[in-house]
Amino acid sequence: MATLQNELEFSRPPADKVLFRKHIQRELDEIRQEVEETCAVAEDVYRVPESAYEETFSFLEQMPRDIPMPDMMWLEDGGIGLEWRPGAGIATMSLYGDGLVVYGAFFTKNREISGVCSLADAAFLPGFLTTLARLFE
Repeated sequence: MATLQNELEFSRPPADKVLFRKHIQRELDEIRQEVEETCAVAEDVYRVPESAYEETFSFLEQMPRDIPMPDMMWLEDGGIGLEWRPGAGIATMSLYGDGLVVYGAFFTKNREISGVCSLADAAFLPGFLTTLARLFE
């Protein structure tokens, strides 16, 4: 994760960073509550491991400033989903607490990418995030 942190470091004033961290934590707490409530009454969903919450927090905390905050949701297969909707497209990332990120970006039938990479991938992940940032320019 240290490599990712170095590649994705951005400058936020301390006050902004504190508020941003609180916002991320509040969103993750809401997801945690929803997962717990659902798992208490449903057997066909998986709990989200604590490591997925930690990875999501760390990833979002280090995300470049020029990428807007994604919509966050829990996935019934035990992960946390991040979703952006730039223009007419959609970009997603899913974190399961295993050090990997499942990503996808879909814009038209002929313009889509998807795959899996390590959160510590110093080449691909920052490139994907740079592309994502450009979509919001």
